[in-house]
Amino acid sequence: MGSVDIERHGRGVVRLVMNHPESGNGLGEAFRGMLLPAFEELFHDRACRVIVLASALKNFSVGGDLSRMDTLSDPKAGRERLTSAHRLARVLLAAEKPMVAEVRGHAVGAGAGLALFCDTIVMGESASIGFPFPKVGLAPDFAIAHTLPQRIGLARARQALLYARSYKGPEALAIGLADDVVADAGLEAKALERARELAEFSSHTTALTKRMLTLSDDPEAVLDFEATAQPLCFASEDFREGLAAFREKRKPRFDPDIA
Repeated sequence: MGSVDIERHGRGVVRLVMNHPESGNGLGEAFRGMLLPAFEELFHDRACRVIVLASALKNFSVGGDLSRMDTLSDPKAGRERLTSAHRLARVLLAAEKPMVAEVRGHAVGAGAGLALFCDTIVMGESASIGFPFPKVGLAPDFAIAHTLPQRIGLARARQALLYARSYKGPEALAIGLADDVVADAGLEAKALERARELAEFSSHTTALTKRMLTLSDDPEAVLDFEATAQPLCFASEDFREGLAAFREKRKPRFDPDIA
């Protein structure tokens, strides 16, 4: 049946490991029904500061299950499927905790979309991220037309989506689709390294920064949000700790109660 496994690596770093062999971690209804509550639980867990999204299988995620899509020729059924998928997409788009994608093998279609919800993408050198929608007569889904241009720019996203491009690690790194590419054997270690780096920062300011970045296309909205966010930071214990650490020339320790 598969599982979504939670590994805790200390100082608030949590590795969420997808393990649904039947679908290849495909984002069908059954697996989405496992992922959604797992993410929701972690997003509400104060002991979780950073999430590493990983796979126990040879591939990160094969995307949608094409073998079952022939039942969706009825527009109502198709819309219901997308509405269900959008529940997970909206939760991930609104996430205030940073996420690191640990991409091995293929991340294809909606599987690529899953990686794109993450703030940092670490790929193995043999991994690939692909957008095959035109090859099977489909339009992009799972918010990819939003997340991909944000990551690599509209012009490159246009080429990726219109021409069904697939990018191996080095090319993905060159265009900004990946943030790190490492030897396959070092993938998990690198993803955890990046997560631990994020976990050292204030979770409060990280959440505010992530929310601010969702407004990045609208400078007036950014300025308005700054006027709310920065005073909240000034009044926070994290700012007092950060300022004290700066003056004392030491490393700040935010949320010291998290082991």
